[in-house]
Amino acid sequence: MVGLVFLEAPGLASMLSPEMFDRLCAAGTRMSYADGALVQTRGDARPGLSIIRGGAVQIGNPGHDGSFVITSILGPGHCFGEMTLFGDLPRTHDAIAKGATLIDHVSPAVYERFAEADPTLTRAIMTMMARRLHALLEFTDDLRRLPLKVQVAKLLLATACDGRVDATQEEVAARFGVSRVAIGTALRALERDRLVKRGYGGIDVPDGAALARWIEQRAVLAPIPG
Repeated sequence: MVGLVFLEAPGLASMLSPEMFDRLCAAGTRMSYADGALVQTRGDARPGLSIIRGGAVQIGNPGHDGSFVITSILGPGHCFGEMTLFGDLPRTHDAIAKGATLIDHVSPAVYERFAEADPTLTRAIMTMMARRLHALLEFTDDLRRLPLKVQVAKLLLATACDGRVDATQEEVAARFGVSRVAIGTALRALERDRLVKRGYGGIDVPDGAALARWIEQRAVLAPIPG
């Protein structure tokens, strides 16, 4: 099971009826990817919707030093490639399988057939894209305005499941495009305030409400001038 989904937006599966989601996936072409396999590359013009059924996918691009800077990690029920359907745009990021991964690739023709039969599909995609854009704008603002430890705290709060984030410090560092040392420093600061606890292969968030209050005290925006 994938515990970490860096994208703070709902997956397609949560926005469709189970019957509709299963039928859409079944109409696609299922592909199996081994851990570390390349699913797509930046600039790939192949159109269609890619739906994750098992495993996970890291979305990102290489950094100037050869590292892989992760934009998001998507788990089962999430999808990518919607910009190729609605904007006729090439794919903007590399996608790499994280663990053994199954993906149903839905062609534009199949998507159009389903969308014409049931308009709720396109409404779900549009809602999902709007929420992704909202999360992206929030993240961009955080990068420009907040100290790294506050950015990390917001990520941990958003992605914790039952009080735990199943992510290594390297994965968190890749999310922000910084070194593991920088993330370690941020996490130590949060640990000193007893807001998180580092463990093997993950980070515990013992009191989400306390972490939320801590973030609110440090991330309040100034009023917009009238």
